[in-house]
Amino acid sequence: MTLIECCQAPVVSVPPETPVYDVAGIMAEQNVGSVVVVEGKKPVGIVTDRDITVRVTAAGRDPKGIPVRAVMTADLLALPDSTGLYEALEAIRKKGVRRVPVTDEGGSLVGIITVDDVIRLLAVEMERIAAVIKSGSPNI
Repeated sequence: MTLIECCQAPVVSVPPETPVYDVAGIMAEQNVGSVVVVEGKKPVGIVTDRDITVRVTAAGRDPKGIPVRAVMTADLLALPDSTGLYEALEAIRKKGVRRVPVTDEGGSLVGIITVDDVIRLLAVEMERIAAVIKSGSPNI
């Protein structure tokens, strides 16, 4: 299974100069905990609700006067949509991230996959494996 088959799309995204205040409003409106920051269609960062809480609110900064570029995580792991799920899991583990933008061949944002998504996918696969095992086992 490749990432394009299991990623979430469309992705909530904003340009780098969007005020943090507006990003927080978008998160609330869209009921998401992260937003991908894009220049054109290419991901350049990600900002989470925790980033806003720690880097803006707790620091006593004005969210209306700070562009999201100033608080986003720019050291971004983005993976091509053709990446296999297990290869993606290894990259996620090595990088220690929970959210990964998915890109097309040109580097444009096409989706996002989260650790929670992967856990749900693996749970479904485990249920399917258990059903196969159960169907081949004697009734007890």
